[in-house]
Amino acid sequence: MDIFYNKTDAAQVLDELIAEHVNTASSPQMYGMNSEGVERFGLTILKEGTDIASKLTQHNDATGDVEEASIAIQGIISRCQLLPFDLKANRPNEIRCLAHVRQSITITGLSSTSFKSIAENCHQMHTMFGHYMPNALLQLLPEYMGKLRNKNGCDDDYPTITTSTCFFTPAKQAPGFATVDVNPELDPHGVLSKVDTAKWVHMEDNEVSYYILACSDTEASYKPTMPVVFQIGDIVELQTSMLSIPTKGKYSIKLILRSIVLLNSHFTTEAILAQTLATEASQSFCQSVKNCLMQLNTSIAMDTNFDLSRDVEVEQEVEFQPKIEEWFNANSM
Repeated sequence: MDIFYNKTDAAQVLDELIAEHVNTASSPQMYGMNSEGVERFGLTILKEGTDIASKLTQHNDATGDVEEASIAIQGIISRCQLLPFDLKANRPNEIRCLAHVRQSITITGLSSTSFKSIAENCHQMHTMFGHYMPNALLQLLPEYMGKLRNKNGCDDDYPTITTSTCFFTPAKQAPGFATVDVNPELDPHGVLSKVDTAKWVHMEDNEVSYYILACSDTEASYKPTMPVVFQIGDIVELQTSMLSIPTKGKYSIKLILRSIVLLNSHFTTEAILAQTLATEASQSFCQSVKNCLMQLNTSIAMDTNFDLSRDVEVEQEVEFQPKIEEWFNANSM
């Protein structure tokens, strides 16, 4: 997001979209994730053992089952790394690194007050997981929280939330799980196919879904799309799940990316258009200045029979000054 992006209006529209989605939501929203929201949606943390991952779950009233909870988070894209990956994988070490690639997206709210509430609730959910960790081994700060960085490399006073998903799962952690073929449109150069499938598998749990919100006069629907449509500055809704994972003697909370919905791309489109027009205007101005200078040089040379390729004496420059002023006066009318 640069000087052409209307940050103030984008934050205002984000506030409106968050309010609209919270009022009509039938599933958990991070904006309303207070104690009442946790109770309303029957959320709890399911821990299956002492040293393994635990996750946020939800009670399904229709089936009576306990399922992984999916929480909606709205925001403005400030950074994203989605398919297709622009990676080189020719050397053995590069191929090994492919097994650890992730799809990730970072959102912010800029000056949105609603997004600040979302960020605060993310901290509360992190604390909630701490009650289920043995010996208070939860990392003090949630790694998915951050600050928006400006062009100077400094942090702005705008919170960010990052969510991601591993593209592969270690085969030893997925016994009996069915693998999923990679869509060729998401990996057009077959880079991901170079991963050792005996050690790494791509499953449904590694999938991310992509949608565009399509609104008509009567209803709203979600149309499947490709990840390339998502750009920095777009307003989106993320569906995420929350897991705690033991790493190096500590537990870290992860926000797992499940799906992305494009809600509004107006401000991105307007910024790109404004930047294009500004570039064209700048190029046109530079060309006009260049043409004027060429005409000026030609006029001076013709009026004085002076060869511009040679050095000019100081006395001659004094004589040329009235000619230059005369030319500008004549061409400024």
